[in-house]
Amino acid sequence: MRKAILCILALLLTGAMLVGPGVAAQDDEKVTIEFWQHESGGKIQAMASVIEGFNELYPDIEVIQSSFPYEEYQTKIAASVPAGTGPDVAMIYFGWAPLWAKSGFIAPLPAEVQDVLVTEFAPFVESTKLKGEHYAVPTSIRNFALVYNVNLLAEAGWDTPPDTWDEFVQAAKDCTKYDDAGNITQAGYYLEWGGDGWNWWRPLIEAYGGQVFSEDYKTALWNEGGALDAWNYMLDFTQVHKTSIPGFYEGELEAFAAGLTCMTPQLTFAVGFLRDNAAPEVEWAVAVMPEGPAGRITTGSSWPLALTTKALEDEAKLDAATKFLLYMASAEGQERYNDITGELPSRMDMVELPKYAEDPIMAPFIAQLEQTTGTFWADELAERQCALDMYDAVTVGGMDPLEALNMGTECDQAVRDAFFADW
Repeated sequence: MRKAILCILALLLTGAMLVGPGVAAQDDEKVTIEFWQHESGGKIQAMASVIEGFNELYPDIEVIQSSFPYEEYQTKIAASVPAGTGPDVAMIYFGWAPLWAKSGFIAPLPAEVQDVLVTEFAPFVESTKLKGEHYAVPTSIRNFALVYNVNLLAEAGWDTPPDTWDEFVQAAKDCTKYDDAGNITQAGYYLEWGGDGWNWWRPLIEAYGGQVFSEDYKTALWNEGGALDAWNYMLDFTQVHKTSIPGFYEGELEAFAAGLTCMTPQLTFAVGFLRDNAAPEVEWAVAVMPEGPAGRITTGSSWPLALTTKALEDEAKLDAATKFLLYMASAEGQERYNDITGELPSRMDMVELPKYAEDPIMAPFIAQLEQTTGTFWADELAERQCALDMYDAVTVGGMDPLEALNMGTECDQAVRDAFFADW
């Protein structure tokens, strides 16, 4: 009996010796990659879900998710990546891609990822294609549609939402209410220029027959042709029609959710926000963007995932990051992300799924996907500031609108000249 026990112990010890190194080898082979994004509520939860799904497929790859305040995010990337630290994959605003690529922060995507984007994604993916190569995988598409308060518009005599930009002005005027002192208590349309007002001003330029930039992106055309008409159209809400005043509420979308405004052009991310935050009495719906003299135009944005140049330094990390980007580009990854954010998948094979196509809220966004493109930003933050300064120059400083527009155009042109000087 004792001899049998000793034999069993010997076998167990031998097995432990054989298994032990094997387990250690597996742990040694586990690859860790870092993923960074800015602090952004739903997007953090959405990416946590994406990482969870990815880990089910690749348990040998650990993705460390970190988030930082929006104001610090670009500075942290700029300090870490060139030093060989920081993220291997980073969520970026699509408009940052040109400057980040030029600065050496992000690299062209691996060939297998590029192939998926070329063959399976919506045209919007071209917005982060630079010099013939894709630099980012869209997490979603966020295009503009018209969100409106059904009951407030009906009270103002509108049974259906405005279908043209001229009708939009009239509906905004009809829907605005004032107190005895002349203060706005209900805004037909509250223009928050620094929020998304300046963003839908760009497709409005095209709807009026103008161009935002030249075909090669090198020249700002903000003060020419239809662009001037679009600029005056936007200013008139506060300067002429008096349907809006700067600072009317803490934010344009928040004002709509509180039932204080009648209409607001919004990106798809607003759907998730309103479903969670709209006041109980607010019955809201969505329509396509109104039509202008040159057509019905919209634009889009995204917070895609980019491969940093740091990931290129380690073959194992590059392979793991490539797998992570391919998962984000898959139907499962897109669905996990968009089910939380309320946005639209970027894959064309998904937008006809009943959960999106048969949703009356999402249908107007889907209807405009084929015409949804993104803006090429030489330096999105600097160009945004040009636009904010020219608007404030009129509404706060009292500057002549054309003089302010010329100032903003010159400001943006200087940014583009600097970018393209060595690009």
